Amino acid sequence: MTWAIGQVLKGGDYLIEQILGRGGFGITYRALQVKLNRQVVIKTPDEYLHYDPEYDKYSNGHIG
Repeated sequence: MTWAIGQVLKGGDYLIEQILGRGGFGITYRALQVKLNRQVVIKTPDEYLHYDPEYDKYSNGHIG
């Protein structure tokens, strides 16, 4: 799953600001947690992990 800069998540709770990096596990984003006006980091697993039978262990705390 790839999010675009400016994309809003969770009904407006988070705003994607920047892609910080990409690696073997997934993509790391800097986002604004809108209600608290603070910056957070969100890491998403790569699409190929969706097919792994243990996917749930990779996606704990998933935002989207």
